[in-house]
Amino acid sequence: MQLREFTEEQSTAYQSLVQINGCFLQDWQWGEFQKSIGKKVFRFGIEENGILIFCAQGYLQRIKNKSYFFLPYGPTLKPEALSRFEEIFKFFCAELKKIYPDLIFVRYEPLFDVTVNGAKKSIDLNPHKTLILDLHKAEEELLSSMHPKTRYNIKVAAKHNVVIQEENELKPEAVDLLIQTSKRAGIRGFDSNYYTQLVKYFSTNKNISVKVYTASHEGDLLAVNVILQYKHGYIKNLGTYLFGGSSDTKRNLMAPYLLHWHVIQGLKRQGYEKYDFWGVEEDLKHPWYGFSKFKLGFGGEIIKHGGTWDYVLNPAWYNVYIFIRKLNRFIK
Repeated sequence: MQLREFTEEQSTAYQSLVQINGCFLQDWQWGEFQKSIGKKVFRFGIEENGILIFCAQGYLQRIKNKSYFFLPYGPTLKPEALSRFEEIFKFFCAELKKIYPDLIFVRYEPLFDVTVNGAKKSIDLNPHKTLILDLHKAEEELLSSMHPKTRYNIKVAAKHNVVIQEENELKPEAVDLLIQTSKRAGIRGFDSNYYTQLVKYFSTNKNISVKVYTASHEGDLLAVNVILQYKHGYIKNLGTYLFGGSSDTKRNLMAPYLLHWHVIQGLKRQGYEKYDFWGVEEDLKHPWYGFSKFKLGFGGEIIKHGGTWDYVLNPAWYNVYIFIRKLNRFIK
């Protein structure tokens, strides 16, 4: 096996593997967006007998004079190489350590059920469990598969003439709604620049596209959904509910329900085959349960990813990192 780092001129080779068995978070264009907002992005691959069997897009994070790599929903392996995940991944980490001697650990999020002896479970950064809706079904079948309360709430919003619009930009009012909603739900969100730049960057991109759906009533913005559309990867033709926000105003109109239904209908018309609600939790005590209950009302199938893991290369410094992280969370 041999490790290589990809340059811009070699992006096609990298993409050929990600688009077979990866996720949009490992897509080259997603990395380019991250670079545009200031992140240090690196792409590596492993070849065996001249064939690319592994690739990874990661972000280098600094901790004083040390560092670690984070591979969101990565790495990506050829399907036939998944059975050798541990062997290949450990080789990758060992080779990476030679390039970056100050590396403490490599944080990874396998899409599939794979294990690496010695890896430590970390707090999940991207959802390890999500809800996928099959858009091959007819609209009548999709509606009949929903919870009765969800169907009823869709009708309530339609009866009150909630207006749904599809847009290619994120207006300031919608950005504020996204930020307010994440704070209200107690989940990690982003600043206004991230949201606006994301939509702007992918509004004309052919490989990854991002669209904005809004729900309004008599001039009041009641809900907004940011939907990412990706035709490649381990699940083809996938629309993902990346971000959402809802107002405390006129909650009785049930605008978010009708908004999601319009998103589903729109994706179907465009030929998308699956809709990812981007993270659910069934545990009643989990902080995500409130909005997960809303999502689960639309039906679909729960699928699990591998979760977030740390493969430690410097145990002493890793213990320092864990202590600092716990301290920061306690202070906050």
